[in-house]
Amino acid sequence: MATAAAPLPEHGDGLSARDFVPPSHHGLRLVRIFLPLLDRESTPVRWSKFVDFDLTPASLSWWELLEQAGQEFPEVHTLASCGGELDAATAEALQDAVGDTQLHSLRWDGYWENPASASPVYVHGHEYSLARLRRTELTPGKRVPEFVWDDAATFAWGSRLYPDSLIVACDSDRFTQLHADPRLDAITVRPEKDNVPASFGD
Repeated sequence: MATAAAPLPEHGDGLSARDFVPPSHHGLRLVRIFLPLLDRESTPVRWSKFVDFDLTPASLSWWELLEQAGQEFPEVHTLASCGGELDAATAEALQDAVGDTQLHSLRWDGYWENPASASPVYVHGHEYSLARLRRTELTPGKRVPEFVWDDAATFAWGSRLYPDSLIVACDSDRFTQLHADPRLDAITVRPEKDNVPASFGD
């Protein structure tokens, strides 16, 4: 698979969910996957422990979670963002969703673990390195790539830096799979209504 140029906006902060996936994937269904929070022992804690995802919009932010659930669940105030580092359950679920699909990826050059690219790609004003992604790279403790997409326009995701969630564009089979997967917190995105809030991990 040849490495492809990243078809994403070079500038802007990214507000609409569609700003985080290539135009070629805009016709797909969108779902927001919430990455688990971490307690003081770094144990993953699901967002859905505190709010009813059947009644929650995909634009839910960390600050809205605190406002809605902080009084009933005071422990929510002690939780931290995973900053995009995958837990075991989420890593396995993403591997299953990727399957045999060949993917391109962008990783932010600002992370200490990522060497700076000699030919950076700019998305939303930040520098990224372009590379292939193998499903075996989606492992616990490793940071998830910010942007991923396939050539067939069936699967992609995007996120902010130090993400607390992923915006996933996918075909109908994967859409059903992601929503049915008990390892994931997933909410359908309504592109005309749901914006992508700032990540509280950043």
